[in-house]
Amino acid sequence: MARHVLSKRDLKSFEARMKEYGLWAEFLENSRIEVDERKDRKCYLVGTVIISVEKDELIPSIELVNAVKPQQKVLEVDDGAAVHVLKGAKLFIKGVSHISEGIEAGKIVFIKDKSGKFIAVGKASENGDVLSSMESGVAAIMMLTMGTDPCTA
Repeated sequence: MARHVLSKRDLKSFEARMKEYGLWAEFLENSRIEVDERKDRKCYLVGTVIISVEKDELIPSIELVNAVKPQQKVLEVDDGAAVHVLKGAKLFIKGVSHISEGIEAGKIVFIKDKSGKFIAVGKASENGDVLSSMESGVAAIMMLTMGTDPCTA
């Protein structure tokens, strides 16, 4: 394991990828972002707080999503679905109470509960307009859930 500060070039690349998710925030501008390179993944940190993990792709941490509170690419779930999402289960459309703009099939979505707290990061099964018209089926597959360590999950 090698932990080091991101180079200027790597930081620009990281920033661009986080901006694609709508998760680059002013507080990150002045933060010292480090990467902990492990055998099968990279963990990006600010101090001791994990802000994202990269294995096959870059996945923002729940802590970062809750700090930034994105308004797009969000699926809000009811209490019944939240319990299952927290266990890593697929999110079925019947448990979705609101679908925001910007959702694309196969891309990252942010899952929040009724109280507005983000509880998971998933991958959308369909575009937002298709999800809105679905009556049954899978809305998203969970990639990371609250309470799990993204650097070991």
